[in-house]
Parts: sequence; C-alpha cells; structure tokens
Amino acid sequence: MKLRGRLGALAERNFRLAFASTTVSALGDGVSTIALAFAVLQITDSPTKLGLVIASRQVANAAITLAAGVFADRLPRHLVLVAAAIVQAAVQTASALLLLTGHATVGLLALLALVYGLADGFVLPASQGLIPLIVSSVRLQQANALLGLSRSVLGFGGPALGGVLVALGSPGGALLVDAATFAVAAALLARISIAPRDDTVVPEPFFAELRSGWHEFRRQTWIWTTIVFFGIGNMAGASLAVLGPVLAKSDYGGVGAWAAFVSVTGVGAIAGGVLALRARPKRPLLASVLYAVPYGFQTLAFGIGLPLWALLAIAAFDGVTLSLHLALWFTVFQREVPEAARSRVSSYDALGSFVLVPLGAAIAGPAAALIGVHATLIAAGVISLACIAVVAVQPSVWAIVDATRAEPVTA
Repeated sequence: MKLRGRLGALAERNFRLAFASTTVSALGDGVSTIALAFAVLQITDSPTKLGLVIASRQVANAAITLAAGVFADRLPRHLVLVAAAIVQAAVQTASALLLLTGHATVGLLALLALVYGLADGFVLPASQGLIPLIVSSVRLQQANALLGLSRSVLGFGGPALGGVLVALGSPGGALLVDAATFAVAAALLARISIAPRDDTVVPEPFFAELRSGWHEFRRQTWIWTTIVFFGIGNMAGASLAVLGPVLAKSDYGGVGAWAAFVSVTGVGAIAGGVLALRARPKRPLLASVLYAVPYGFQTLAFGIGLPLWALLAIAAFDGVTLSLHLALWFTVFQREVPEAARSRVSSYDALGSFVLVPLGAAIAGPAAALIGVHATLIAAGVISLACIAVVAVQPSVWAIVDATRAEPVTA
C-alpha cells in the first residue's frame, strides 16, 4: 500500500482540521504534565499536595463524563470541543499568571485543576461521536490510527519540551505555552463544517437521555461485556504503575530501569500506530481484544521476575499491540454504535473502563505489604489475562466483522 493510501484520511478537510487540533493539544498536554507537577513543587515539597492537585483534575473528569455524553449528543460535537478547549486555555492562562506573579497557592491550583478536569471530561465523548462524522467510513480506521500515532509521538516530544521550558524559564511560562496550544486547537476545530443532522428533534429531559444512552450501552452485549471485564483488568493492571518502580529500585538497578521500560513502551506505541494504518483483520473486535494480551502479560512478567532485557522486549511489544488494540476498538465502536447515542455510550465506556483504576493503584501497596510485591503483580497479571480471555470467547465479539475490507482505502 502506498504512503498516500495509508494517510488518505488526511485528504479530507474536516479530519485534517481535527487531526491538527488533536496534535497541537497533545503537545500542550505533554508540556502540562511536567509543568503542573513542578508548578506545585515550586510552592511546596509535599507529594501529598501534588497528589491533591492531580486528583482534583481526575475526579472532576470522571464526575462530569456521563453528563458530557448527553450534551455531546445534543449539541454540535466540534463546538463542544471548541468550548472545552477555550475553558482549558483560560484555566492554564490563569494558573500561569498566578505562578508568574507569585500569587499561586496549592488550593488555587487545585481549584483550577478541577475546572480543567470538568472541561476535559467532555473531550472523549465528543471526540468519539465526532470522528465518524468527519471522515469517510472506509478511512475510519486510518483516522483512528493517525490520531493514536500522533499522541504516541507527542507522548515523547511534549514532556521533553515541557522539561526544557521549565528548565529555561519557569512552570508558569510552560503553562502559558500549553494555554496557547488550546487556543490554536479551538480555532482549528471551529473551522470544521458539518451538515446539520436530518433527525433533529426536541431534546428529551436530561435524565431520560441519560437512560437512553444506558439502554443502548446494555443493548449491545459486546460493549458492556468488554467494558466490565476490561475495567477489572485495568484495575489490576494499575498495580504495575505503583509496584513497577519499587521492583526497578530493588531488583533492576534503580530509576534508569523504569525509565527504560516506559520509554520502550512509547517507542513500541509509535511502531504500532504505523502498523495500525494498514491492519485490516476480518474480525476487528476479536483482534482488538487479543492485542490486549501483552498488557496483562507484562504485569505477570514483572511478578515472575524476568530479567530486564526480557521486560524491555515485552514492554516494546505491548506498546505495539496497545496501539493496534486502541485503533481497532475505536473504529468498531464508532461503526457499531448509532450516531445519535454515540457520545452517551462513549461516556459509559470511559467511566466503566477507568473508574476502577484509582482503586487498583490504591490497593496495590496494601496488597504488596500483605502478600509481597511479586505475588501481588503475579495475581494482577493473572486477573488481567483472565478478563481478556472472558471477553475473547464471547460470541458477540466474534460476530463483528469488517464489512469494509473489500473497499479501497487509497486517497
């Protein structure tokens, strides 16, 4: 397949604008990851207070997700994303000015992080509903692969730029750069042109629409089955983020080993994003589920105590398959869920997939104290793999086939 064919989705104006917006804001997200942490540490050396600021953003995001799905199905989704980006730009600007003028406090940064999280909660439901509207069906997987590839690349570049900006200037200056990326992203999204829907009706009451989204979520067995068991698997997998650094310090020579593990995962994700541009499995949902196996296996591998070279190889392979998993999952979701309910179902998807992750991180330490670090990671890996196996044998997962495989994907 020629390169032009692989990048064919970028030939479509609306997707090109959305892709540019996502790329710019992803760069800003990477900068913000470093800048926010050092902004708090500029005020206090307390890890607990840093955790408070980060948790404020995460809790707000989770709290608004279901409501965000309702509004994203009611309103033009690209304009929902414009509004979210404007709020995020304003929050980052306010945070930067507080830091640069010496008026920042942990409480104010936590409050602003909460507002940021509320806006960020609209992004995934609105995006899931928007992408199928701005790219042709045959290019939908390409579009998702390109978006994932952009995020993977900037997962390296953004934090690196953030580190440079903080080192050369200050966290406040870095946050101003992040604010500017959101402003650019909003301007790009505002230029998207989508024909008005021909099924527009008077909106139902809010809770009626929320229930309607829930019924659609439950109606499709493959969705709720996957979300329930992947949510449990993600909870178990969260233990690696907590206990992996512990083992890196005690068994593999320190922080360098953990940094290498994270880095090779990112490199693998970039390679996987390239592969996802042309992957066309006959059963895309089944393939997506099976591509999640290395995610569970790497937790098990840490628990078993494999040598570092083996862990790095597994991490790189996990990065590859994770990109394929996500590109295929988003594509199946966007094709199978009705357009009118897509954002609401996506909000249930996001909440179910990740709501238990903080719990998994919270119980990893106590579990390790009770049964040991290695035993905890082995148990977590087994749980993750078992959850994947349960999903993989579901008839509803096998039933979904790619009806576009025979169609050309060239520009």
